[in-house]
Amino acid sequence: MTHHQRQEGRTSVSADVESLVQVIDPLVDLYKGLSQLLEQERAALDDRNPELLEKLAGQIGRKLEEIHATDQMRQKMTRQVGARFGLAGDRLNLKSLDQSMGGNTGLLEVRERLKGAMEKAEAINRHNQAVFKGVLAATESILKAVKESTQGPVASYNRRGGRHASGARFHFISKQL
Repeated sequence: MTHHQRQEGRTSVSADVESLVQVIDPLVDLYKGLSQLLEQERAALDDRNPELLEKLAGQIGRKLEEIHATDQMRQKMTRQVGARFGLAGDRLNLKSLDQSMGGNTGLLEVRERLKGAMEKAEAINRHNQAVFKGVLAATESILKAVKESTQGPVASYNRRGGRHASGARFHFISKQL
């Protein structure tokens, strides 16, 4: 291999790395943006703000669509670059590409940034889901208790708005809260 061929090979590898970075860096930014939206969602859940939750749901949905489209480009670019090095399928990832290109390409650092941004968004989302499930379970429990407290021969309220409280009725507040 001549010096010129080696130089040309390095330029080609550099261009491949640059093309991957140009797709992955925006993906990292999209995941960071998603994390910010999920943080806002967390605050809206804590504040029990349904209007803001609804607004954020739309924004999160659009961000996820952007992430999906950008990730499709990342996968396509990774396949194209991988094909030049004979990598495909399960053997094809940024780590194997870095190794095939001789290492120290910077792809591992980009991979770690992407992985970190994804993991952060995932962790916030898992927390929000748990909070939402807790709120939903509490709401369902209260609704069930209200339903149970109003069933049977004695209604909790009469037609004039007077309350009929007995030992067997209208006990849901102390049991549920």
